[in-house]
Amino acid sequence: MPEQHRLAYPALFVAILAVSFASIFIRWSDADPLVIAGYRMLFASLILAPFAFHERKDAVPMDRRTIGSVVLTGVVLAVHFFAFISSLRYTSVASSTLLVNFHPLIVGAASVLILKESSKRTVVGVTIGFVGVAVIALTGLGTGESFGNALALLGGVMAALYILAGRMLRRTLGIFTYAFSVYLTAAVVLLASAVINGVSLWPYPTEELLIFLALAVVCTIFGHTIYNWSLKYLTAPVISTSLLGEPILASLLALVLLGEVPPWTVVLAAPLVLVGVGLTALDRKR
Repeated sequence: MPEQHRLAYPALFVAILAVSFASIFIRWSDADPLVIAGYRMLFASLILAPFAFHERKDAVPMDRRTIGSVVLTGVVLAVHFFAFISSLRYTSVASSTLLVNFHPLIVGAASVLILKESSKRTVVGVTIGFVGVAVIALTGLGTGESFGNALALLGGVMAALYILAGRMLRRTLGIFTYAFSVYLTAAVVLLASAVINGVSLWPYPTEELLIFLALAVVCTIFGHTIYNWSLKYLTAPVISTSLLGEPILASLLALVLLGEVPPWTVVLAAPLVLVGVGLTALDRKR
């Protein structure tokens, strides 16, 4: 087995553990979601810049189509992070992370409704999963909590597009080139949006800057970047089912570090989402 394939599984575990801390860091920050997400992406891209430039030194220049795809992916990632971070202002960590990671159900539903792939396991998984998603999304209907759940759902849709784009672009782009380009694009979109909306970009206390840096290093470099690296070496079912680790770990961390107990409706619906995603993901082909 090639060295990269042997490292892919432990790398994926590290990535899931790292991204699980994102909700905690975000809850500790008082900054605007656009600022949190923008600085997270900016710091991450600056850290990766020298590695990306070294990787591109003798590489063939990207064509216009690839550049356009990278920019579009960066915009999608910017929307994902803004929606996810904003959702945590209104709803629980458990609800937010479950809904942000429901995108394998979207893929499964598309395979049944559009591609006419009527696998019994996929149909059952999508049905069970969407029942759980509906219960969580409707929790606190008419309140700020339901608004937060809607934002998390939006973040989940954007995550599906981001992962799909990553699997395609990583076929031709090195990990540092891909991550740096996408993160920098997202940073520009988010920070420009903050300026347009009259949100101050400076100054921020040291505690806030450390949170931004922690999000960049722990959750983005050791989380998203390692996750994107593993996309090239693991199958779709492994990638999709691994995402179930984030809502579980994040909810446990929120319980221990934030003293946050999820609403009873979320506790009852969470197993439905997890089982649904698991069944759907395991039925996907390579």
